Amino acid sequence: MRISRIFFIFFLLVLASCASVSEKKQEIKQTDVQEVSEAEKFYSFAFEHMKQKNYNEAIPLLEKAIKADPSYVDAYLALRQVYLEVGDTSKAFAICTENVGYFPDPESNRKMAKAIASLYAMIGEPEKAELLFKKVIKEFPEDANSYDLYASYLESQGRYDEALNNYKKAYKYKPDDGGVVFRLGNAYFERKRYREAIEFFKKAKETWSKDIEIIKKLAESYVEIKEYQNAIEEYREIIKIIPDHVSSRINIGNAYLKLGQYQKAESYYKEALKIEPDNISVYYQLINLELTRKNFSAVKKYINEGFSIEPDDGILLALYGEYYYRLGLNYMQDKKWRLSKEKFEEAKRIWKKTITKTSDSKWIQYAQKGIKNAQENIDRINGLIW
Repeated sequence: MRISRIFFIFFLLVLASCASVSEKKQEIKQTDVQEVSEAEKFYSFAFEHMKQKNYNEAIPLLEKAIKADPSYVDAYLALRQVYLEVGDTSKAFAICTENVGYFPDPESNRKMAKAIASLYAMIGEPEKAELLFKKVIKEFPEDANSYDLYASYLESQGRYDEALNNYKKAYKYKPDDGGVVFRLGNAYFERKRYREAIEFFKKAKETWSKDIEIIKKLAESYVEIKEYQNAIEEYREIIKIIPDHVSSRINIGNAYLKLGQYQKAESYYKEALKIEPDNISVYYQLINLELTRKNFSAVKKYINEGFSIEPDDGILLALYGEYYYRLGLNYMQDKKWRLSKEKFEEAKRIWKKTITKTSDSKWIQYAQKGIKNAQENIDRINGLIW
């Protein structure tokens, strides 16, 4: 089961919160089996239209499903989603707010309250959402889904520590739910608590052993704690599932680079390049590898090949500046002052161009720092000469 399905199921939980009675606000009554079957038939037809994004055709069918069975929650959920898809948030909101409390069973009304809270968050009224979530949790203090949904809402508000605590509560009441397990692991990951994240990613993997997102997160966690060999094994599992998975090969190469096993790193980078010859990110890694090995002829080769793909790429320019800077350091070590200064000046020129070609603050800062270092070395050489 792929992680996208985990989130799809979770999304259905949010959708499962919505229901509406007739426009006249008649009280919902239980229906017999024949009426439910009719509702399901209309819902099934509507669902097919939804898959094709034929929302105008889906709306009347869902309304018929609701008329056939006013307690059929799935039809309300789908109708709410259709209105969200067509951009009519107010209509989606009305489906929920006008009917909360009208369902005959507490579970449906609880789901309704959670859906309304999610909608409040969507329209920028988080205070009202907060009150509803807390009300639901107070009424159902042992319901894992309530904590799970509340935690997701808290994440969307940037309240990560509170989100983590609520995921932990969800896990307490539903420890075998793979979605809850994964989201708890991810919450630990976002808080940079990688060893705890690993524990839960491994448990989630027991449920979905071939889920790429789970394996990827597990591998990334190992990288963060510098357990590179474990990370390599996880990325290899991804390659077994998806043989042409380029980013996993890049990540394996990066792990081997960290381990100082340069030939293995190179082999994985080249495998990635063979699969995607125009992937500029592979060239970044190969250039970095050859800079580490001080193999400057190979660095220049990969830079030229990269520029043939992306002539004004900002990151490639930053690495090009690094190439000249490293040459300058080499000449400086050999006391070849004139050549050293020339390379530092060229590095400065390229890094100044980098700043104009990228909007990424990381690489702008990289270039600015490089310019500063290059100038300091030029000043140092001038002091030695004179």
